[in-house]
Amino acid sequence: MKTPDILFSMMFAAAALAASTAAAQHVPINPPSIRADLSGSWYNPEQSGHGLMVEILDNQRAVVAWYTYDAAGAPLWLFGEGAVKGQELVAELGAFSGGRPPADWGQGELQSEPWGTVTMTVHGCNAATLSWDSSHPDFASGELELLRLSWIQGQRCVADELYSLQVHYSFERRAQGFKAVFADLPEDWQGADYELDYRRELLPVPLSDLAGLRLTGHNRSDDLAMLVTAPLRGLLPDAIYRVELEVELATNVPYGCSGIGGSPGDSVYVKLGASAEEPLAEVDPADGWLRLNFDFGVQSQAGANVRVAGTLGNSQDCENGVDVDYEIKTLTTEGQPLLVSTGEDGTLWLIAGTDSAFEGFTQYYIVSLTARLEPYEPE
Repeated sequence: MKTPDILFSMMFAAAALAASTAAAQHVPINPPSIRADLSGSWYNPEQSGHGLMVEILDNQRAVVAWYTYDAAGAPLWLFGEGAVKGQELVAELGAFSGGRPPADWGQGELQSEPWGTVTMTVHGCNAATLSWDSSHPDFASGELELLRLSWIQGQRCVADELYSLQVHYSFERRAQGFKAVFADLPEDWQGADYELDYRRELLPVPLSDLAGLRLTGHNRSDDLAMLVTAPLRGLLPDAIYRVELEVELATNVPYGCSGIGGSPGDSVYVKLGASAEEPLAEVDPADGWLRLNFDFGVQSQAGANVRVAGTLGNSQDCENGVDVDYEIKTLTTEGQPLLVSTGEDGTLWLIAGTDSAFEGFTQYYIVSLTARLEPYEPE
């Protein structure tokens, strides 16, 4: 079992990566107001082992839990509710003691007493300052710098400040008009050799309570492009948009495996993007193969219309075996600027799929897709 210090160190590495990614793109001049997207865990990496959990509620309210220790080294659980105003969260916390495990709960006597006030001031998506004023003799008053440690699934910090339009597609109930496109294969591919298939269906166990868009194919050459696409209408005509996309995938492919032409997880590249023209696979007269009619890039390389959001491999290490369960994996183009022009009808075609260098069988599910857009005006 990993110790708290190791767990906090691992999570801090993820937090540092997210912070560097956020710094690479345009951010508002002013710090973000505290909203639900700042919910999560916060801590100081120099004091790994204690920290805050913050949950933003409706009506500018918030719940704060501070898991810390007293001067004797005993765990101290502080909990309370507070108010949010701009970049500050102020909460009155209480100290709780006397509890017992659930099976012996009746043998204890839970006690609570006022502890003091905490103020959390947010400086950005991943940085804040915690100050406190307490009647507890071990704390009195003080201040601690905090970094973001975890995020709520599906929440993108400062999305409302950066993007005026956000569209979320869930495939729980229907395919939402998305259709499949397969490319980089012969025009007469029909037959079992390529095993191409697309459908909306329930996910395999242990995710069988979810549904998604399944893409299946067998790469018989150097490349195989598999993607889904649908039109997003009602945008400004002949306008440039700054576009960010986020996808939830279900994959049962571990990372670190080897394979023909590349890894089945690490060499299947997830690409997200948009195009003014409907994405199609058209016959290239030079070789009779189906090629995409837009710039999809080549394998690990991005194209004019897409960015590489990551790879298909999940969190399982191939050294522990290849027979692993499906997992949900979230990938985003955050930090990779993508500017796309609409056509005269104000439509953009959204794109989500894979470009495979692995010469073998690939299958995955697209569970959801989120598009964030903002009209772009060159300076």
